Order: sequence, then C-alpha cells, then structure tokens
Amino acid sequence: MFLSSLQPTASFAFAHDHGMMMEKTAIETELSYLPNFDSSNLTVDVTGDFIVLEGVVSSSGDHARVMRIAREIVGYERVLSRVLVCSIEKRS
Repeated sequence: MFLSSLQPTASFAFAHDHGMMMEKTAIETELSYLPNFDSSNLTVDVTGDFIVLEGVVSSSGDHARVMRIAREIVGYERVLSRVLVCSIEKRS
C-alpha cells in the first residue's frame, strides 16, 4: 500500500478529529492509486468514530478492494459501507 505506514498512534489521541481526517485522506489517496478502479462515484466521510464509504462500484471485487483498504487503515470495526455494486452489461 502506498500509505501503509499511516496507522493510528498515541499522537492521534489528543487530536482525534485531526486523526480521523488523516485516515479519511489516507483512504481517499489509496483509492486513487488503485489500478483499474474508478473512484469518482465513491465518497469517504467521517461520522463520529467511523469511516463511512458511500457510492457505487462496478463489481463485487471492487467492493472487496475498497473495504480491504479502508479496514487496513482504520480497523475492521470502524468502517461502515453504503456502497452498491452495480455492474453494467455491455450489449452488442
């Protein structure tokens, strides 16, 4: 991961809001570096102690990638997903 060294530490304890914003930014940055992934229909928000992912992705594989990245950065229990998987079939 591009920002894999960014993990919550004791320095975030006194600046919780700043820490959450850093985690939000880290997730957004990681998503922007994913190959073959369009993050334009996806938003990352902070609600309390949780990161909320909202939007639409084109496959369940993309959803799994997004969730894995967010959970690696903030922890498994702090990620809420409101992401829909909507694959568009190409018709000839």
